[in-house]
Amino acid sequence: MKTIVRAGLAAIPAAIVAFGLSAAANAQDASLVGKGTEWCNPVIGWGNVAARTGDGGYVIHQGSYPCPPAAAAPAPAAVAAVQSEYLVFFDWDKSNITPAADRVIGDAVSAILKNGGAKIHVVGHTDTSGSPAYNQKLSIRRADAVKKALIAKGIQAANITTEGKGESQLLVQTGPNVREPSNRRAQILPRLLNAPSS
Repeated sequence: MKTIVRAGLAAIPAAIVAFGLSAAANAQDASLVGKGTEWCNPVIGWGNVAARTGDGGYVIHQGSYPCPPAAAAPAPAAVAAVQSEYLVFFDWDKSNITPAADRVIGDAVSAILKNGGAKIHVVGHTDTSGSPAYNQKLSIRRADAVKKALIAKGIQAANITTEGKGESQLLVQTGPNVREPSNRRAQILPRLLNAPSS
């Protein structure tokens, strides 16, 4: 009890004073229990810091308790795998990037950059509405629009090639002059820079 009394009553929490001298004696007796363990609500000494015994243990009282273990750090998020193909779709007779297409391009760029970059080939396509000559030019414009979006999001221009296939490679087979949304598309075909050569 002498150790605690020397610290002064001002340094002893109200909880110990309420329990009387027997509680203070219990605190001194229990001080060794605090050694090697982090204790919450220990006796607070001068300078508003936890009181310590000569051997480094906490001075504890009836209201003290072992602190719960610190939460483990969350595992790092898994890096998204790069898909072999990303598809973006276009409105009829348009080559502008829609919000939905922009999200797909963003996902592709994010995965590619997190995996060390890639060479990317972009292939534009159309449906069968319009003439074959017109559709060939439209498919090239679509591929070029995707290339610009990839560059804007951080892909090096030198790593992107493009081509247009017009209406020659339909995703959904149709007759001539059919406005088929699934055929109005561009393929983003990445090949990782650090991928093993085959």
